[in-house]
Amino acid sequence: MRRRQLLQTLGAGAVATGVAAVPAAAGGSYTDEYYDGLHYTKYVPDSASAGSPLVVMLHGCSQEPDNFAAATGMNAIADQEGFVVVYPDQSSFSNAFGCWNWYYDANTDRGSGEGASITNIALHAASEESCDESRIYLAGFSAGAAMVPNLLVSYADVFAAGGIHSGLEYDAADTATTGTYAMTWGGPDPYNKAEDAYDAMQDYGVTGRVPTVVFHGTSDYTVNDVNGDQARTQAVETNDLVAGGGVVTTDPDDRVYDSTGGYNYRRDRYTDAQGRVNVEYWLVGDMGHEWSGGDAGSYVAPDAPEASDAMWKFFQRWSL
Repeated sequence: MRRRQLLQTLGAGAVATGVAAVPAAAGGSYTDEYYDGLHYTKYVPDSASAGSPLVVMLHGCSQEPDNFAAATGMNAIADQEGFVVVYPDQSSFSNAFGCWNWYYDANTDRGSGEGASITNIALHAASEESCDESRIYLAGFSAGAAMVPNLLVSYADVFAAGGIHSGLEYDAADTATTGTYAMTWGGPDPYNKAEDAYDAMQDYGVTGRVPTVVFHGTSDYTVNDVNGDQARTQAVETNDLVAGGGVVTTDPDDRVYDSTGGYNYRRDRYTDAQGRVNVEYWLVGDMGHEWSGGDAGSYVAPDAPEASDAMWKFFQRWSL
């Protein structure tokens, strides 16, 4: 199904409106929008033009779009690089803590729930701003990050790549209870989840790559860092299955140890048969449940490696 047809199918009866919101500090247009039952904010920098990419940013619990935009500093990167950014906003009616309900299949299966609404927003904004629909990317933090691998699978024909910051692997849980368990102890075997992801794409008829960049802190006591390892492994294995291979080693093709601002970190890269980096994993020592390199707002580690910059550099290598 073509992406424009997918928008029409998922967004039947949706209404979009836009009014001025808080002006962006670095210029451009920052507006409040409503589409398919969700509020979101949209940043269109002066540097954007027809054919620009689009990045969708999913906040964590107790955050909202303005706070998340400030925390990640993604709008400043959009200014420099000329892409559009949208920040879907979880309704307090859907979750009292403002969390995306990432653990319910009804929200992540193709064509239903919160995942469908997020995807609709992405497609609508891309159409409104004449963005390149082959370069729509998705990133999230915490509960938002937990949505990312699910949507990369369910909408592999929409999202060209994804970023998981302090999140979990694909389909890590099916209920709130198992979601809490996974956050604390880790989800199911990531090799099995990789096969589940591949099978789901086959069922949806949208088999494609799932290029993924993962960030996690070793002192994250909200989402244990075993989840970063699992998200990395699941993405590596799913990409290998898509490429026609079997289970492969998770030894990286390139590993770098470095430090910045007092944080030691390890960056692993995994490449496909064409030498393209399709999975990147940043493990930041002593960082908690925080956005690495975050600027302001809640849940930020300002002196850690710049996650937003690293994610954009990873994203721009990929298109559908």
